[in-house]
Amino acid sequence: MNARRWAALAVVLGAVFLAAFDFNVVTIAIPSIQRGLGTNFSEMQLIVAGYALSFAVLLITGGRLGDLYGRRRMYVIGMAGFTIASALCGFARSPTALVGSRVLQGAFAAVMVPQALSFIQVTFTAREQSLAYAIYGITIGFGMIAGQVLGGLLVSANLFGLGWRPVFLVNLPIGAVAMAFAWWLVRESRAPGGLKLDPGGVVLVSAALTLLLYPLIRGESAGWPPWTWASLAAAAVLIVMFVRYERWKTDRDGSPLLVLSLFRHRSFVVGLGVGLSFFSVLAPFLVLLTEYLQSGLDLPPRAAGLRFLPFAVSFLAASFASARLAPRLGRAILQIGAGLMVTGLVTLMAVVRSSTPDSSATAYILPLVVYGLGQGSLQAPLVNFVLADVPPDAAGSASGVVTMLQQLSFALGVAVIGSVFVVCLGPDPDPARYGWALDHALKWNVVLLTVTFVAAFALPPRLRRKVKDAASA
Repeated sequence: MNARRWAALAVVLGAVFLAAFDFNVVTIAIPSIQRGLGTNFSEMQLIVAGYALSFAVLLITGGRLGDLYGRRRMYVIGMAGFTIASALCGFARSPTALVGSRVLQGAFAAVMVPQALSFIQVTFTAREQSLAYAIYGITIGFGMIAGQVLGGLLVSANLFGLGWRPVFLVNLPIGAVAMAFAWWLVRESRAPGGLKLDPGGVVLVSAALTLLLYPLIRGESAGWPPWTWASLAAAAVLIVMFVRYERWKTDRDGSPLLVLSLFRHRSFVVGLGVGLSFFSVLAPFLVLLTEYLQSGLDLPPRAAGLRFLPFAVSFLAASFASARLAPRLGRAILQIGAGLMVTGLVTLMAVVRSSTPDSSATAYILPLVVYGLGQGSLQAPLVNFVLADVPPDAAGSASGVVTMLQQLSFALGVAVIGSVFVVCLGPDPDPARYGWALDHALKWNVVLLTVTFVAAFALPPRLRRKVKDAASA
């Protein structure tokens, strides 16, 4: 039974890998998609942002659906929809079709991904959860890295003359295998009886997150017109309305979409703050470094993707090591990770700000190895700190909040730090200008990681071990 639980964890983490992979793989395939479909810059933004938007907006709802109707059931439904949407992306014949398919892909990702954290919460003992959360963090990072490395290889290989399309079609066999193994290995679970769906909460939070994220994603390219600020203001109003509605819903029938009592746990609230600053760094680093390598240094997708291999190896090594070190070092492992990431970024900034851009692979090994060691040390154990005090019956709601925060941070980081990069780049950049723009953008990453380091002091020094009911174990 013990081996079966860990095998089932590998199955549900397939959703986490695919969601992270598809967020990043498009960035390295952008030039090929532009040539193949004749897309303009605005359409490419929607292809990238449509996935992130629908994913983030529906995550809390997806987590609650697992509580209500069964986590394995919602995982399989989400994986089936995600696989079909991937096929639609791969066979899209127009920019509009690809944008619509990406939105659908993100929506089904929001259904399947929260079930992974819920599964960990209700399946493993407190001692086992430390390792399970570390593997969850590894999977997110590995999926993001694979999007860069494997994406570059797939585009350059031009399999069967399909160009960029295999970056989406590769999901089909993975999705089919994941669904088959889910029915075999993953036991069904759901929250205790009495919970109901909260349609009012779904509408309010979906509208609020859409109004918040859309202007952040499109604001820079549109020049921040009045509608973007009006949308952000309306989002703030709706968030307040959502919180008040959820309080009323809790008092009325105890079935809110978001369990507000989660925010009474210090580790959950502080952990979300640490996660916001940390996750806001990850996506812009990968996106902007890829842009620098392909557009600034004129590297082909395969060569640009392979530049990330040292990062991938060091990230995985540190992630596995942190699973053993986190129980002994406590929050210090997060601060060590943040410090290493800053060191790696400062070293990388010294490389890219050179007056003669260096495109050799060796120039990027040291900064990317150090950065990868830091990210692996921080990302793998972070979720364990965030969810340390969450009760199992609120697992779906908490999982939706955590995964929503990740996607919100990714979108926010790309929007804000990406805007710094675009402004510094200027309208007609030369190769040296790309290095200068990346250098300025990475300074924001350094600031955010410094905030992460300081904020971690507010977390408990050590993870508390909880005695769980044998039934939930």
